[in-house]
Amino acid sequence: MLYVYSVLLFALGLATGIPAILLFRRMENIRKHSSTTFGVVRSAGESREWNFLGEVGRSARPLVAFRVQDTEHLVEMTDSSGFMNRRYETGVTVEVVYQKETPWKAYLQKEWQIARRDLWIAAAELVAAAVLWGVGVYLGIPV
Repeated sequence: MLYVYSVLLFALGLATGIPAILLFRRMENIRKHSSTTFGVVRSAGESREWNFLGEVGRSARPLVAFRVQDTEHLVEMTDSSGFMNRRYETGVTVEVVYQKETPWKAYLQKEWQIARRDLWIAAAELVAAAVLWGVGVYLGIPV
């Protein structure tokens, strides 16, 4: 039974870590040559399509308006929250990190912090899975 928990924790670590790594890499590419500004959520729209970074079948895609050099940009952002727990509501001011050359490549600062948190959670889940497996091997529990 110990090995079953270990495998479940390993699968949970992968399910948490893979989307966080993909999102983190995308954000890191934007962050290299970025600037920040504040924008306003124009609509907290939803996408009914399958989105790997959100839950299966339903994912929020807030539309954020922000200004860069007297030009207003409307960008559909990724809200990586799960299920019905939405982070953004219409009219809320949010911090936007955008690429200087291509301002439409942007993300919300809060999502950066959440991606980092998810990476730490995934690492803890994978370590816990390895520890459980190691305890089973050490105690001689048959697989």
